[in-house]
Amino acid sequence: MNQQKFHIAALIFFMSACGSVFAQQAITPEEEILTLSVLIEDDEIQPSSMLDMVIGRLDTTHTSISSKLEETATSIDSFFADDVVFEQTNQSYMRVALDMVSEEYDGTGFAGDLKLKVDLPHIKKRLKLLIETDSQRDSKENLEELPADVVHERDFFISLERQLGGVRKWDIRPSLGIKVRRPIDPFARIRTFRYFSLDNWLLRASSTLAWFDSRGYGANGSLEFDRIIKKGFLFRNTSKLSWQEEEMFRRFDLGFSLYQHIDEHQSMAYQIAGFADDEFDWRSNKYYTRIRYRKGLYKKWMFGEIIPQFTFFKETGFHSEASITFRLEMVFGESYR
Repeated sequence: MNQQKFHIAALIFFMSACGSVFAQQAITPEEEILTLSVLIEDDEIQPSSMLDMVIGRLDTTHTSISSKLEETATSIDSFFADDVVFEQTNQSYMRVALDMVSEEYDGTGFAGDLKLKVDLPHIKKRLKLLIETDSQRDSKENLEELPADVVHERDFFISLERQLGGVRKWDIRPSLGIKVRRPIDPFARIRTFRYFSLDNWLLRASSTLAWFDSRGYGANGSLEFDRIIKKGFLFRNTSKLSWQEEEMFRRFDLGFSLYQHIDEHQSMAYQIAGFADDEFDWRSNKYYTRIRYRKGLYKKWMFGEIIPQFTFFKETGFHSEASITFRLEMVFGESYR
């Protein structure tokens, strides 16, 4: 009987130690050992009661690890200010970016984007005003010759978005708007996302369904799996399937990222991704590998980024094409004050 109690008590201690590592709990090892000694020496405690305690500790540890993982993933996304932050924030937010891209064969060009979300606090239906451009953060197509052309040649989307759902449920965000061009292009869109805790993994599932008057329906769905590798390192696996009625074929993207938190002012991301579509029987048509070095330049809202990248296109026999991107970005919002 004492041996069985010792094994159960040892398991309690082990799970408590794991919880302390991930969540920095305030229980000291001396307090834990004292508690375990009392448990082992107390013959009145039944194995079933101790099993309940083990299950309770397992549940507490699981919650601690999940909270730490979600906090780390959110912190990484916030620092890199990727599109997921704009899509999920419930507060006013603005991101302005200008990229200078130097390519091995095509010279130097400019790209950039704008993301603006304004909370409308006096409207009961929780509406947000959105002004955005097509993001060029991962695509270096259609580069402009001059920085001013980035603004003049871009299409802008203006919409009103409403948030449905809440914590622990699917977050559903329908919107109606127009694409500012000649002629005006109206559109309807619905975005959904939800987080799931899977032991040591955090899963983010998201989808978008949209209709544009000019090009019909389109849809995409993505899954992101996050895991803390060690202190300061987050691994992310991203898969995305998209479809556009105008093109009539599906596209699949698969990417792997390792994020490194250096300090509060700088981080790095090591990324590799591949792309395929069913136009050519799901054969890969592009790969890239790159490193993103991002540093805060002024307070919490101005950032600089250097992104060396090698891209491999099918049409060139998958020969590498080198490029480097210099990014200046300003982000405004509650988390960037």
